[in-house]
Amino acid sequence: MEDESRNNAFEKIVGDLDISPTDFERARKRYKAVADWLEGGRYESGNQLDIYIQGSFRLGTVIRPYRNRADADYDVDQVCEVNGRSTEARVLKNDVGNRLKKNGDYERMQDDEGRRCWTLVYASQEGRPGFHLDVLPSRIGSEHESTRIDITHKENGAYSWKSSNPRGYYQWFKARNSFSESTLQSQRARIFEKNGALYRAASEVPKQLIRTNLQRSIQLMKRHRDVFFDGKKFSPISIIITTICAHKYVGAGIYETIVHFCDYVIGRLTTVVLGEQLSYDGILDYSNGGWIILNPADNGENFADRWRKQREREKAFFSWVLALRRSMHAFNSSANFRDLCLASYGGSSPEDQYPQRMINKFNGGSVSSNEGFLNLIHLAIEAKMDWRSVNKLAVKNVDEDQDGTESKDIAWINYYQVRLHAGYGLSADYQDHIRRIKEKRGLDSAFMLCCSLLLGEATVQMLRNCVQKRGNDTLGWPILRLASKQHTDLVMLPIN
Repeated sequence: MEDESRNNAFEKIVGDLDISPTDFERARKRYKAVADWLEGGRYESGNQLDIYIQGSFRLGTVIRPYRNRADADYDVDQVCEVNGRSTEARVLKNDVGNRLKKNGDYERMQDDEGRRCWTLVYASQEGRPGFHLDVLPSRIGSEHESTRIDITHKENGAYSWKSSNPRGYYQWFKARNSFSESTLQSQRARIFEKNGALYRAASEVPKQLIRTNLQRSIQLMKRHRDVFFDGKKFSPISIIITTICAHKYVGAGIYETIVHFCDYVIGRLTTVVLGEQLSYDGILDYSNGGWIILNPADNGENFADRWRKQREREKAFFSWVLALRRSMHAFNSSANFRDLCLASYGGSSPEDQYPQRMINKFNGGSVSSNEGFLNLIHLAIEAKMDWRSVNKLAVKNVDEDQDGTESKDIAWINYYQVRLHAGYGLSADYQDHIRRIKEKRGLDSAFMLCCSLLLGEATVQMLRNCVQKRGNDTLGWPILRLASKQHTDLVMLPIN
């Protein structure tokens, strides 16, 4: 597929996942009504309010969330900034919450108090999606930094202040996301052509609906993340994806931007896995055993600070990036958008789906070391296909490969890893066979690593040797995911 036609196709599929102009206008009408209501109140914590939108709505990276195997309600973030430097966090938080409760409609819609926000839940109407409007109480921050604010935070019943800078972040992102006047005019014309009932002229189409390749790339990655983590914990926060992608954006197409994002992240991870010193770049850094992703609008804030307390979060992030790269490679091979794993093609036949197409393709011969077969193992691990189909292919590979060849030994290793991933275990005879393969092929770093993983004996040095010989594609091998189930020092690395 040519780059231009591929990018146009990407724009179409991500556009279908984006908020529609109709829903955008409904959301805008609602958050303006909330702002008007809040501005009409009287507050113990101050007498001047500044209310504005932050987050994905303002950045133009909004995407309809995906939860429980279905599209969910949109999330809209609204800052309610109240003046008054001496105010307690508890007082300001309750000031805003109590004002919302004085409106009968908002009182009925108001959710339980969140750690930082008051949430109004707008139900779906006439087949249109619903909204969650998160109102974030805050106060003006440092007098020396006009864009900084203090936001209320409630933890274990205690209120405190947390520093934030949504305006500063937006200004930074806007500078990274510049677009030409011709782009503005052409997109406005297209949107107006399809939504003439909403606007009297193309010039009335808000800039918030204009999308660059950077914004489209972030939207697609967020959707892929939502589908990948549906039903799982430790989904990476959007601000991390947005920050890294915006830093690395060079004006390329959507596909190229996402692949560049993946290659950059995996390249940084590889350096750390190899035990080498990671050069500082102010984007994705590593120091004193932890990752650092600085807020470009506040160098005192590390977006990855929770990773140090919960190592599962960093493992989840890198696992997702590896999965995203697999999806992009699968699409590049097939030009089939279903291979992107965005869960956006309801009603397609089983044969249209990536797993079934790969199985049909592999039925013609041995595929023991084929990248597509390894991807099928990943999909089975992630419960996106049945282990029986993968096991059938693994057995077929073993039966059809010629005895004594390297390909035969690879087929055996993949058969054994399928058994372990599926929870069947390995008999003593199987373990003896693995040791014989290891003894025969032990000079090959890949065989040494894989056999040791099957036996629960792998070490970080084995992985490093393999990465040095085979490159960072090694980090995407499904067999590495066995390490999380074993007593091996590989579990300390953020890759399984």
